[in-house]
Amino acid sequence: SMQNKSSRSSLTAAPSIVIRSIQSTFVQDAFNENDEVTIHIVLPDWAQTVMKPFNDARKAIGKAVNDYRVQNIVLLLIIINAIMMGIATFPLVKDDPELSNKFEVIDQVFLILFTIESSMQILFHGWTLFKDGFLTFDLLIVVMSWALEGTQVIRAFRIFRALRLVTRISTMRNLVLALFSVIPKMTAIFMLLLLIFYIFAVMFTQLFKDLYRDGLVPEPYFSGLAYSLFTLFQMMTLDEWANIQYEIAETYSWAWIPFLVFIVITGFVVVNLIIAVICDAVHVMGGDEKAGLIGDDDESYFSRESNRVYKDRE
Repeated sequence: SMQNKSSRSSLTAAPSIVIRSIQSTFVQDAFNENDEVTIHIVLPDWAQTVMKPFNDARKAIGKAVNDYRVQNIVLLLIIINAIMMGIATFPLVKDDPELSNKFEVIDQVFLILFTIESSMQILFHGWTLFKDGFLTFDLLIVVMSWALEGTQVIRAFRIFRALRLVTRISTMRNLVLALFSVIPKMTAIFMLLLLIFYIFAVMFTQLFKDLYRDGLVPEPYFSGLAYSLFTLFQMMTLDEWANIQYEIAETYSWAWIPFLVFIVITGFVVVNLIIAVICDAVHVMGGDEKAGLIGDDDESYFSRESNRVYKDRE
């Protein structure tokens, strides 16, 4: 019985020994600066020999495309492309078919260059490119630019290519990151704003829905719930809300009370609350991000970022 127990224990222990040996051969654990475990897969020697030329080529591509000089050139191309899209809307270009065609050809050249840059990023990063939100956004813009080449109406959306400036300029990047960090709070404020809009829309519709039907006002400001919501949005932006109030007050002298209450709640309290949340997000940013947000960088963003990305991928 003792022999059977020892044999059973050796059988149960065998898989763990095999697993440990495999892990020690193929997997290495390392701790980074934040004490987080990073697992590196170590391929067998024959696999490393086969993959070495491809890996060297990938590293060379990554070093080239993420070089800060190349990235600055791409930034310059994006700016020039956006400016040329704006110039192409002038009658001087639109009314001249030959000149307009030249602008189209140049725009196609820009798109090809941007496609090459995105392709090099894919070759370097592989599937991990999709873990970087800004690189994914760049790729999406390029893909959509090719997809929207069909009709003239859809091609008008090519100007969205200028949004790639957000991913290239550190100040814009940090501002976008700050905005994304306050999405939960902004969602809560948005829900509160919707509730306020709905309450006042129902109230204004019940109070003033008959004015347009009776010919007392020139526009159907509050003839229905949809009209009321649109009019309230206009009032929140402080766009000629006083004129609407004066027209309603000709029939109901007390109309200024609900108007002022709505304006104070939405136009001042809620809007300033949104501004406060955004300012708070900027305030809690780290020192490096704050420096980038106010344009206080001592080192070029692309130089710093390209070195970081290249070292991480190595």
